[in-house]
This record gives sequence, structure tokens and C-alpha cells, in this order.
Amino acid sequence: MAMSPARQAYGKVVEDSSDETSDVEGGESVEVEIQKNVYGAALLAIAQVSDKNYVNENGKHQAFGRLANGILLFLLGCCVQIVLLSLLYLFSEERMQDPYEQNATDVLAEELRAAMKADKALPESHYAVGLCLQDHSLPWSQSMVSFVWLCKCVPAIVNAIWETVVLASLPSGHITINNSETIKLKVVAMSAMPKIIATILIAVPLVCLELASAYVGMRFLMYCHALGELLVKALSLSYIQTVPGVVFAGLSSKAFQLEVNKSFLAHKFKRPIYSLESWLSGLVKITCVLAVIYWYCRVKHGHLQDFRLACYRYKYQFVFPFCGQCGLDFFGLKLAN
Repeated sequence: MAMSPARQAYGKVVEDSSDETSDVEGGESVEVEIQKNVYGAALLAIAQVSDKNYVNENGKHQAFGRLANGILLFLLGCCVQIVLLSLLYLFSEERMQDPYEQNATDVLAEELRAAMKADKALPESHYAVGLCLQDHSLPWSQSMVSFVWLCKCVPAIVNAIWETVVLASLPSGHITINNSETIKLKVVAMSAMPKIIATILIAVPLVCLELASAYVGMRFLMYCHALGELLVKALSLSYIQTVPGVVFAGLSSKAFQLEVNKSFLAHKFKRPIYSLESWLSGLVKITCVLAVIYWYCRVKHGHLQDFRLACYRYKYQFVFPFCGQCGLDFFGLKLAN
């Protein structure tokens, strides 16, 4: 039986879409997994509606219905994520930050140090003492938990950036997608206008939202004033990151989910990228994360961390020695915060 032109095109993709990375003109083939959430749904829907083979095989009603489905899921998931991040940033974080804004923390830290140097406790009504007694954090705890949080965010940020780069680098033309149940769906090319729309309206906003999520989470952790609260909230912050995936899993069809789950952007770059993938990317990530954490926690918020350190020492000099029920006595040492 003769195969239709669309079927012949699909068969060609099976032959050309080897899972192994191959060198082409001194370069290498790169595959980036499409996000398994509303962003990936919208990207795949745009790719499918601009693919003549897909439209001829499934009909225009299927292609444009899939597009409407993907765009609607994208708008719902994106809006919910933006609203949650905005509420966390504008209300919860601002409320946690207000006590530290009433008086300059660097001035309060100097007052605490002056009291410790004179070995004379400040009155309990003093603002620095009241704020100090409400703070139950440990030195460097915000830096450590923020480091873990940023490590949690890095894979999503890097994947979103790679997805944007590969999408923008795809050659212009009619895409060809393998529609097999057992082989990856690879977007290897895209018409100019759909590619521009997908890059500007989906890929770039995804990068911005991943960066915003990392930043808002770091601010939220910075103003947590208790160690237990800091650890619990670090875990709960991941909830906002799961919103696009939750919306996609809850509102999309099973068939659409299966297609998105095996979809990739594939492009052959002319320059070798082996060193970037093998060791250079890891070195760059380590350097960038450590630099960001140091700048954010010890430079941008250095005055706050300095006050917390002074507060910690002040309580060990004037509060904990006279509090029999505070903390834990461990071989003559007082462990409390």
C-alpha cells in the first residue's frame, strides 16, 4: 500500500531523528526537553499548527483546536503563577520586612555592640532589643537555605534559557514532527512568524518567571526570623513552581499530555558544545550561584545580617545566661536562639 506524503515525511523523521548526539560540520546536535507544563503545551501547539504534515494528517479543526487548548492552558497557568508570586512579594514579604525598615538596622547593630562593649544591657523597651528578641535565626542560616533554594531553581532557569536559545536558532521552514507512539517528537524547524511568537510570548516569559520565582523566594527566605520557619517555608516555596505543571496535568487531555511529555526542541549547532555540557557548565553554575548568594546575602542585605549577628551575640551575653528554660545545656554550653 502506498504511503501518503505526510506519512512519508513522518518516516523520514524516524530515520533522521536518532537519539544519539552527532557531530555536523564540527558542531553537535542539541536536544532540549519541552517543559511538561502549560508552557510546553503552548509551544507544542504552535509547532503543530504551523506544521503542514500535522495539519494534513489530522485536519485543520484538530490543529487549531489543539492551538486553542494550548494557549488557554498557558494563559491560565501563567496568570495563576504571576498572581501568586505578586501576592507573596507585595504582601507577605513586605509584612515580614516592615519591622526592619522602621529603624536602620546598621544603627541598631551599633547600639547592641556598644551595650556589649560596656557590658550594660539595654532596656527591654529599646527597639533594638524588642526586634532582637523576636528574631530566632542563626548566623549564616539564611545564606545556607538560600543557596539550597537557588540550586533548586537553577535547573529550571537553565532549561528555560536553553529552550529559548534553541527555539530562536531553529531554521525557518515547515516543521516535521515524528508522530510515533514510541519515538520522541522533535521540533527541528519552524516558520518565521510562529517561531517569533513562540519565542517572545512563551519562551522569554518563561525565563523571566523562573528568574522572578528564584528572586522572590530568596527575598522571602531572607526575612524569615526563625530557623524552623525558614526551613519549612523553603520547602513550601516549591509549590508556586509546580503551578504550571499542576494546571496542565489537571486540565489537559491525556493524549495531549503524552505528546508534550515526549516532545523536544532539536537543533544542530555548528560549534562544538561538548565542553560546555561535560564540565564547563557545572563550573559556571557553581561560580554563579556562589557569587549570587554572597552578593545577595552578604552585600545587598549585609546590614541586616550584621544586625542579626550582633543580636545573636547580645542575647548570649545578656539574655540566655539568665534564662533557665532557654535552649539546651550541653556539657556546660548553652545552645539557644
